[in-house]
Amino acid sequence: MSLDRNDFKKISEKFVQNYLKSNYRIVGKNKHSAIKPCHWLEQRLMTGRDNQNCYKGVFGIKSNLCLQNTPSVPFCNHQCVFCWRDLQSSLGSKFNIEPEEPKELVKEMIRHQQNLIDNHLPLERYIENYNVSINILKHLINNQKETVQSLSKITSESKTKVYRSLVFLKNMNFLERIEGENDIYFINNKISEEIKTVSDIEPLVNTHITTIKEIKRAHTESLYPKHAAISLDGEPFLYPLLSDFVKEFKTRNMTTFVVSNGTFPEKIESMEQYPSQLYISLPTSNEKLYKKICRPLIKNGWSNILNSLDLLKSLSCRTVVRITAIKNLNINDNMVEEYCKIIENASPNFLDIKGFTLQAKALLIKDRLKSNEPLEYYFPEFEDIKNFASKISKTGGYPILYENQRSRDLLLGVNWDQKNLVITN
Repeated sequence: MSLDRNDFKKISEKFVQNYLKSNYRIVGKNKHSAIKPCHWLEQRLMTGRDNQNCYKGVFGIKSNLCLQNTPSVPFCNHQCVFCWRDLQSSLGSKFNIEPEEPKELVKEMIRHQQNLIDNHLPLERYIENYNVSINILKHLINNQKETVQSLSKITSESKTKVYRSLVFLKNMNFLERIEGENDIYFINNKISEEIKTVSDIEPLVNTHITTIKEIKRAHTESLYPKHAAISLDGEPFLYPLLSDFVKEFKTRNMTTFVVSNGTFPEKIESMEQYPSQLYISLPTSNEKLYKKICRPLIKNGWSNILNSLDLLKSLSCRTVVRITAIKNLNINDNMVEEYCKIIENASPNFLDIKGFTLQAKALLIKDRLKSNEPLEYYFPEFEDIKNFASKISKTGGYPILYENQRSRDLLLGVNWDQKNLVITN
């Protein structure tokens, strides 16, 4: 470490409390690390089936077995306009906290994950959701149209539980919704045709959605994560023990992803233990727009990213270039050729194009850009991303290997001629 022990700072309790409000768990005595179970982990707990995975499912990763984490939650050298974190609470681009030992960090992260699943994502919730869902379908069997409020009265369940089940059934393509002041739900025609009597409902749910047995198995499995997504917050390469951190997961037979902004080529090159898959974010195709989107706190950020991309073809792990798509900003048609030149030179295994997430502090994107445009101007729908990915595919000759509409994500093959995408180590 370049810092003397006397120069180390302490993270305030106010900082910790702000993150705890957002369902993070701050990990370790020095408080520079965190975990947070994602939306897709909970979705997978609802069914235990592969159709409830995030985009990582294409690589064989089950969302209920994924430990989303960061060893550097308060530190980043970018202030990206699309970031979901509170940039005002960032401690900057210098890791000036005494770093926790990787072995202890990993142990504590797994413990916190288990505690969260047992106490905040309990098995009883998902069994209850299964039962409430079946009960709702029984009341809608005659193609009746009901609201959350009316179904709450009919079933004697809380509005929260009814709403959760309705959204679940809609996502499973069992229900349709008429949007309004009070949304109206009804069984779609395809499912209605398969239901002749009330006794048909549970077997139909068991076939197309899930069973109690699968729900129980998914919950039990989730207590023993098999994958570490080192991507939650901050820039992971600012943590000075990242290589040992990755190695510690590997000793537990866990696969790992590291998602980096690419501004530390020298640290990437000197890693002793590479992750199962390394992601380098490519925010745009030129330096001018990079400064507008990422608002770097460092000099030479763009050239560092290009240097990191130059390293990819020589690394011993699988590699991905990630474009976080922002409509009307970094996925314009006139940028396609520039992107393709950068990708061709980097020669990663994959190109991943994923829409930015419009939640938490990312809702401030128009303010961060000092823009008068509405939020919808910047938010890319799946079709926007697919259209752009298709143009990249055609221009660069990169086949589209996979698409996930709900994650708004497309994966393209670049330097990849193998059929199997599943990660095994």
